[in-house]
Amino acid sequence: MSLKKMKFLAAMSVSLLIGVSSFAADGVSFRIHHQYQSLRALGMGDAFVAVANDYSSIFYNPAGLARRTDGQINLSFDVGMTPKFMDISKQIQDAQNTTGTESDKQQAIMNVINNNSGSTFGLRLMGPSGIWVRPNWGVAVLPADLSVQMDLHNQVGPAINTTVYADTTVAYGYAKDFDWIPNSRFSMGVTGKFVNRGYVSKPVTAMEAAVDPNLVKKEDLMEGYTVDADIGTLWTPNISADGWLSWLSLARPTFGAVLRNVGELGFGQSLKLINKSKTNAPEKLYRVIDIGSRWEYPTVWIFGGRGTLDLRDIGHPLFSLKKGLHVGFEFDWTVTNWWKGHYNVGMSQGYLTAGVGMQFAIFNLDAVTYSEDVGPYNFPQESRMYMVRLNMDF
Repeated sequence: MSLKKMKFLAAMSVSLLIGVSSFAADGVSFRIHHQYQSLRALGMGDAFVAVANDYSSIFYNPAGLARRTDGQINLSFDVGMTPKFMDISKQIQDAQNTTGTESDKQQAIMNVINNNSGSTFGLRLMGPSGIWVRPNWGVAVLPADLSVQMDLHNQVGPAINTTVYADTTVAYGYAKDFDWIPNSRFSMGVTGKFVNRGYVSKPVTAMEAAVDPNLVKKEDLMEGYTVDADIGTLWTPNISADGWLSWLSLARPTFGAVLRNVGELGFGQSLKLINKSKTNAPEKLYRVIDIGSRWEYPTVWIFGGRGTLDLRDIGHPLFSLKKGLHVGFEFDWTVTNWWKGHYNVGMSQGYLTAGVGMQFAIFNLDAVTYSEDVGPYNFPQESRMYMVRLNMDF
């Protein structure tokens, strides 16, 4: 090949990379983002709609607030990531610091992307957060909930698709029982919430990563705020211990349903707390429906537990039966009200989950591993996370 042809092809390649970067201004993410997640719930497959019996009920199902008999204040800090998130971050940073020409840096970054093409890396940080619940009501303040996803691919050229959510949430929930269904207990609750969101989803080419060491800058974030509400219900039928359904009385089944983000108003207004200039609205909170059931195990000595089955995110643009199905099992033990714990297993979006939690006095430690399906409908892709919550209960 002549030198003239080589120069022409090189120029065309650079033009293609620039064109792709300009055309694909927004990245593509196939992950269903949940605004708040409880580690206890994640351990049992994130199937928690009909459980909702701790402080997290204000977000999972506000109807659970009507069934509280005491108060609880929870202060927490969460950190979680995929196993190689720190490693891939260091690889990219080392490639950006490659000595030599700009082309040498680009080639080093392309090598990292090509060696990890098709892989997804994630990070989740939340806290310090506070939730206070009492019989019939609760308040929550989540100052910082940061979620980062990096997808490395080589579809039209080496690129790092980066999606970031940065949420601040203040919520108030209220619930009560209603005598609408005879011979049963029916509860209904509402959680109103204010959410300020910073959001970006964009592909970063090797050429862009070589020029700017920051894959995402504060100036990239679209920012806005919204006010919305979730409406939840819980129904527990009173089943007689006599007759052919007597076996169900031991399981004490409870059924729940939640309509999330009723208004689906979007983030049309901005306080410009993160980005002083960006005016585009972030990804909205989608109006979805979650339904679920809970079945209790017989209590033996200090041990008990429950099984759960949920179908979540019905109505979300990325909903599928695989992504919406959540199954969980919880085995808990209680020595006293200040010394107790639980072991959880389940399946979420087709992948196994497991978690453990222990409380001693006011100190709690929760740990969980779970996966999310971050692939498109016909090409599922697993992204496994490991997460720890340090928290205190009062």
